[in-house]
Amino acid sequence: MRLLLAAAFAAVLVSAQDTPTPGCTAQSFSIPSWLLDNVAYTDNAVSFDVRNRATNYTASLVCETAEAGVNACSIDGEASSNDPLEASVDTTEDPTVFSLTQSWSCDDREKNLTFTATGTASALLNYTSPLLVRGSLTAPISITPSYPAGPTGHNTPGCTSRSNSPSWTLTTIHYTDEPAVGNSTAAYENFNVLITNPAIAYQASCIPGGGGNGLDDGGVAHLTCAGAEFQSGFMGAYPIGTKAGFDPVEKGFWLEQTWFCDDEDAARPIQLTSSASTTLPLTCTTSPDPTNQTTNTYCVSDPPTITLTAGDDIHPNITTLPPYVLTDSIPIPPSRGDGCTLTSLFEPGWVFSAFQSVTTNTTTGDSEEEKETVSFEMILAAQDIGFQYPIPIYQGEAGDEEGWWACEIGADGGNGLPLWPYECRFKWDGETKGLVVDAKWECKDLDLEHPVRFSGISTSVVNSTLTCETVNGQSTCSTTDPGYSWSAPIEDVTWGAE
Repeated sequence: MRLLLAAAFAAVLVSAQDTPTPGCTAQSFSIPSWLLDNVAYTDNAVSFDVRNRATNYTASLVCETAEAGVNACSIDGEASSNDPLEASVDTTEDPTVFSLTQSWSCDDREKNLTFTATGTASALLNYTSPLLVRGSLTAPISITPSYPAGPTGHNTPGCTSRSNSPSWTLTTIHYTDEPAVGNSTAAYENFNVLITNPAIAYQASCIPGGGGNGLDDGGVAHLTCAGAEFQSGFMGAYPIGTKAGFDPVEKGFWLEQTWFCDDEDAARPIQLTSSASTTLPLTCTTSPDPTNQTTNTYCVSDPPTITLTAGDDIHPNITTLPPYVLTDSIPIPPSRGDGCTLTSLFEPGWVFSAFQSVTTNTTTGDSEEEKETVSFEMILAAQDIGFQYPIPIYQGEAGDEEGWWACEIGADGGNGLPLWPYECRFKWDGETKGLVVDAKWECKDLDLEHPVRFSGISTSVVNSTLTCETVNGQSTCSTTDPGYSWSAPIEDVTWGAE
């Protein structure tokens, strides 16, 4: 169990900045936005450079401001009517309001898509950093990408200044050493600590099993640590990372942590890494194991709270990151494949499994009636499904059209990012084993508040031998291979925002 937790902890600490760069399409859905840089004001004009962060399109703009109100901008001194970018500024008040609308096409996928985005941002006259203008897509679908909260404490006032002299608080310190008893009881060694970084109010809990790389069971010498990022998949591409270890012989403890700050300027986020070590004031008790063959040791810290500092003359290693990246959405890298929305747009399909048919014979008077009901499980054929699982579909009421049955959709456990229908109907042909599913589903992976809704029809055949068992006149047939699954493309797909 400890190894599984360690592997799970390690998985969330793999930073997205180490993955291959996503293509135009993925970037356009995830970060339709612009960076404005080199903003300059004169008496009658505002000039700036603009870069589309999804496509790397760049242009230099000049906006005449002799008249009050909203003024259109020209690109490289030319009117912007022939350019896919339209921009304007309003300098009536301070801050200045920048508005942009742009269309572009992406041909890096099997289906070319044209995107249109619009966005507005404002900045004071004395603001000299790059300005982020986040956009909302109006084509090919109307969505506003959901942006992550970023790593814990990154924008907390004082994050940068307090981080100049790193310190940590150690609490809930426990060490257990229970040696093996012959061949009957395995040795058990455990160390737990809760680490708090007061500069960002971040807590990480550590358990054995780091092995130096977060995957192997390395005992207490290398601990696996994780905090809020372990419970949330919406922290962004820069999760806080904590390494730690304990030496039970010398009672020594060390840690190394990487965290982030952009409280002084979101356009200039920084990454900080620092380390520290100490000897823990452990008070230990011993007791014989039940067989009196070995002695078990149990230790706690006295005092229970320890303050650990990097040292007066030791400052963190600081790396400046690209503007605004701490709260950027994470474009899905090619290695992970498509999620719900991109799968539904480019290669929609269902994966079916757990097919079962139940036939019941009932006799009323001189007549005998045979009734068949079917059930199955299904999930969208996305490459990036995370921890999702197929949803059970049961046969509901008969539909208005002959042969169609309403879906009774099973419990989803309150899943916030479903990969299955919210409404469907199906048609089953027992002779041909043909299954037709007419389904509606929605994708929330790009915009949690405004999901994109899809509909389409899939046609497939349960191409597997069925094994049947009859009990009290009821015949239950299931696929002979309980792990059998089959895929079906979704045709006639329609889509749009909620």
